[in-house]
Amino acid sequence: MSSVGERMYFSEWLQNEMNKRGWSQSDLARAADLNRAVINKLLNGKSHPQPATLEAISRALKIPLETTYRAAGLLPVNTDNDETVEEEI
Repeated sequence: MSSVGERMYFSEWLQNEMNKRGWSQSDLARAADLNRAVINKLLNGKSHPQPATLEAISRALKIPLETTYRAAGLLPVNTDNDETVEEEI
């Protein structure tokens, strides 16, 4: 289960990605082949995206799926400095 903080982080991240492109909710909905209401709920933090939604958003934004999963809180934000992750030699 996700926390309110994760949903808010995702909504801010998504809004920032849309702003970078000058996209409206309708623009993203069209590019991702999603209903605009879905985008609106994500931006308002009223829903958490499902994997298929994240895939559609990644494809529309032309960014790696991993990036979108991290923004949604489904993967750790950054493992580069995580002491629990060991590098293979």
